Amino acid sequence: MAAPLEIRVYASFPRAAVHSTDLDVDPSNWHWVHCLSFPLETLTTLQFSQKPYKWIRYAVGVVVGAEGDPSFSSDSPQSVVDYEAGLPTELTGLYYHTSNEEKRRMFPADPAMGHTNMTPSVATPRRVHFREDAPSTCSWFCHI
Repeated sequence: MAAPLEIRVYASFPRAAVHSTDLDVDPSNWHWVHCLSFPLETLTTLQFSQKPYKWIRYAVGVVVGAEGDPSFSSDSPQSVVDYEAGLPTELTGLYYHTSNEEKRRMFPADPAMGHTNMTPSVATPRRVHFREDAPSTCSWFCHI
């Protein structure tokens, strides 16, 4: 069976970050991490936006916690996607480039996203009870 056609988004995350110190924004401290995939069939069916690349930029910004611009190149942050273009017809990779200023204040939705070699193997008590505990801490606006 063929792999689904999708847009795979990569964001740059630090290899090392030390709490309460300035973040090292040297390019050698950063690496590309696959953070989101958007199936083309789903994007086409749901029609979130007339400008899908703008919607993708917004969604990635929420996950990464920083403003940036998607590019088809990991090496060229200046070659930003055409926000007026339609969706591609083949598997596509996008690279979400952020400025050094944005890197210093980024706050990812999942801070461990950059640690791709770590996966939980055991459900901790905190994780097991999340579904039951979340509504009581989030009151009326949290839907799980």
